[in-house]
Amino acid sequence: MLFRDLFVGPAHNRNRPGAQWPDFRKHTPARLFRRGKPVCAPPRFDDDEFDVVEEPVIFASVYENHFGHLVAETVPRLPQALAALPDWPIVFTRLRGDTRPAPSAMFRTVMDWLNIPLDRLRFVERPTLFREVHVAAQGEHLDGPPTPGEYLDLLEARIAGNLPEARREGVVFVTRAGLDHTQGHHAAERYLVSCLRDLGVRIVYPETLSLKEQMQHYASAEVLVFSEGSAIHGRQLLGRVDQDIALLRRREGSRMAHGQITPRCRSLSYVNSVGGALNIRNRYGADVPYATKSFFKLSETFAFFDQIGVKLRDRWDRNSYRKVRDQDVLAWVFAMYDPQIEHHLKPANADEYLLSQFDGLYLSHLKDRAAALIKARRVK
Repeated sequence: MLFRDLFVGPAHNRNRPGAQWPDFRKHTPARLFRRGKPVCAPPRFDDDEFDVVEEPVIFASVYENHFGHLVAETVPRLPQALAALPDWPIVFTRLRGDTRPAPSAMFRTVMDWLNIPLDRLRFVERPTLFREVHVAAQGEHLDGPPTPGEYLDLLEARIAGNLPEARREGVVFVTRAGLDHTQGHHAAERYLVSCLRDLGVRIVYPETLSLKEQMQHYASAEVLVFSEGSAIHGRQLLGRVDQDIALLRRREGSRMAHGQITPRCRSLSYVNSVGGALNIRNRYGADVPYATKSFFKLSETFAFFDQIGVKLRDRWDRNSYRKVRDQDVLAWVFAMYDPQIEHHLKPANADEYLLSQFDGLYLSHLKDRAAALIKARRVK
């Protein structure tokens, strides 16, 4: 779509990315979509002064420092826009109050993967009138319908030659075990990792690798298994690969990235591997599901790995597992009740709300220690 004399300002948040489309209802393809519906709202400009940019530009969206949102929500505008306008500058809006240097290392690596030179990027930090703006609708979006083949054609053309040809073989497990407890993962996932490694499974800690190394691991796997999280969106940076992909659920019923991953692979499955979780509530009284401490449903987890030829149940020692699980539970409590925790993660529930969950998860033996940790952290 083409817009003339379009006001663009700093973003309030992801859902208010800063572009003042002339008619939000009429120009829905330009808006941010999730779950098949437009979710963005008009910007609010507090300032009558504005800059003017005469050169024509491509509008991308908010400058995003979260890998999953960048790959799943912003990147899907770029392959088709750049196919039509290969040499034009690309505009991103900065979040209000964000004074960190841009672009970040993560953002640069994604742009490099897409073969977009950094000197093409423009960042909007104050209200600006752009004389000519081109914007492409998202080729795919979070929890949206299946990604069309035409979009994948453009993506594959964009990244052609980024990876050497590699034979697909073996099982690769993409783990969250190296992340901070506040970011959420299964209790004792690190024990699972140690067992899988002993059984010959390739283990990937994505946060320790370059983006190109991650893509090489993903593309060379015959079976690619993710612990549920944003890393699965990294697979969206690849096109179609003849492989099986599975996701170990951390949240009941999750079908994360189903519409986006299914067209890229031979098969996609979701393992019902969550056997309960510890939750905290924020100041709005809502659970914070992405920071939960989940627990493995061992029967389903073993059955899945049996199916792909990995004899996890034969390697698993329940006493060792329970020891690591208990350590992880207490470490999670300690991390979640850190007085300096980010405001959006800070527990606002009564202590009993969390502690009452222990009994149903066979963790009664940890309640007193967890209560002591909460008390110690609250008084600091």
